[in-house]
Amino acid sequence: MLHARLLAAAALACGAAAPALADFGDKNPITVTLTGSTPTGYPRAMAEGLNAVVRDAYPGSSISLKPSSPGGAVLLVSEGQADMTVTGTGTEIRLANEGKAPYEKPLKGKFSYVMMLFDSQLIHVLMTKAWADENGIKSWDDIAKKKPKMRLAINRIDNPQTTIGGPYEVMKAYGFTYDDVRKWGGSYVLGNSSFGLDAIVDGKADVFMNVRNLGDSLIKDIAGKRELRWIAADPEKMKTAAAAFDNTVAMVPRGAYPFMESDQPTINQWVAMLAGTHVSEEAVYKYVKAIAEAEERVRKIGGNIRGFSVAGMVRNPANLPYHPGAARYYREKGLIK
Repeated sequence: MLHARLLAAAALACGAAAPALADFGDKNPITVTLTGSTPTGYPRAMAEGLNAVVRDAYPGSSISLKPSSPGGAVLLVSEGQADMTVTGTGTEIRLANEGKAPYEKPLKGKFSYVMMLFDSQLIHVLMTKAWADENGIKSWDDIAKKKPKMRLAINRIDNPQTTIGGPYEVMKAYGFTYDDVRKWGGSYVLGNSSFGLDAIVDGKADVFMNVRNLGDSLIKDIAGKRELRWIAADPEKMKTAAAAFDNTVAMVPRGAYPFMESDQPTINQWVAMLAGTHVSEEAVYKYVKAIAEAEERVRKIGGNIRGFSVAGMVRNPANLPYHPGAARYYREKGLIK
């Protein structure tokens, strides 16, 4: 009898304490390590901008940035070496869940979805006019048929969204692979988009496949130094390439760059924030809440995230489970059931 009363008292005490423990409406600080960005470039600027919003919302918070590649970031959050990544796409999610290269083992269940950041990361496919004229190339069909020797500026495998999830799929849609480029006598310039564009300027690359913002000023500047052309594509083949990792097709309008001769389809990738399942519900809830309640400030970070919206935060093309902290906030706001 005494044992039963003690159990009942303990249950009552826990029940009374639970609401207080679960109330995240305070301004208490949180500790979060963000990752996914390289030491320089737009992802870092975006990450630092988001972190600043959270620090202001929860004074005293320890919000830091740990540079890494997008592919490496998913591994870091899965292993608890970082908390959240700002560069997750359908590519990393699927490859990590399934344990396919560059991942050595399945990571399913070790990371979850936090929020959609933007849906406007466009794969750019450019070639120098000199190379195009020399080889009689206007389109991907021409490349597939003529198998020209090319020096291809493309990202490293540890950035799968701009290799496996984009350029590789475009090649596959036209019947050849990344490895075929070398078989045709070609070579690779491996690095991020800025590195690849530098190679174009320096005459070390003929073809560029990587992501840039639409209407990118650097590409416009380069076009004034070395004539460029966009590689024409078939909309249906580009649609096939995009669908492989839950992406869509966007049209790059003729006026986006001075060398664009017509509207052209390309892969449009979405980019999301992911969190390791080790991260507390409170930390993720507060991070999401801070970002949602500073919608206009987040847009002013600029670049791709200028189209950010609270309503769009819950978009989850990969159907990855929401982190409990994110799900809690979205339910409170009626954004998910």
